[in-house]
Amino acid sequence: MRHGAKRKPCSIEGCSNNAQQGGVCIKHGSKKYRYECSVDRCTHLAANGGVCERHGAKKYICNSEGCTKRAQQGGVCIRHGAKKYKYECSSEGCTKRARKGGVCAKHGVKMHHKSS
Repeated sequence: MRHGAKRKPCSIEGCSNNAQQGGVCIKHGSKKYRYECSVDRCTHLAANGGVCERHGAKKYICNSEGCTKRAQQGGVCIRHGAKKYKYECSSEGCTKRARKGGVCAKHGVKMHHKSS
């Protein structure tokens, strides 16, 4: 889309959303790219157990004392130790996302120049 791809509009008259599966947008019945809450007439995204948080999906809060942020990994939020990315840069002290070779772009460039 950013680079000029064209999308068809939803086939429902007056709707300007992009069509997904079946020629309609998610609001009008396409479920190709998300799972909706299983409660009748609810269009919110299902979190766990097939329902959204409004209809009973459990919210996981950070275990760190006094913190009310949502837990990401290991029961804690990012501020309290959850990794921001699945694979972090292996360079000491760096918490950026790892790219090729197990290091981030910044440290990968340094490694590339050292070997030349």
